[in-house]
Amino acid sequence: MKISRDADGLRFIAECAPETGFVAEDVHCIRCGRRIDPLAEGRDLCLRCRYCGFRGKSFWSEADLHVYLAEQWNHLRQACSHPSVIMAARS
Repeated sequence: MKISRDADGLRFIAECAPETGFVAEDVHCIRCGRRIDPLAEGRDLCLRCRYCGFRGKSFWSEADLHVYLAEQWNHLRQACSHPSVIMAARS
């Protein structure tokens, strides 16, 4: 079962299945729905959509980016173990 979480104009998408557990998949732009990859331009490190130009979150360092992504994936991982998600996956 696919689950998602919206934060900061981004949609974090993951797979939640009893066989595989939690598997993080992609980050998409909420505006246009396309996949977003971290971009580094000079000293600017951000999550920005290359297609529609939406500028998500900016970071001071690569470590800050990784912490932010880990926190967002952790929120989805917690949702994967929520009883309502477990019941929906069984039906």
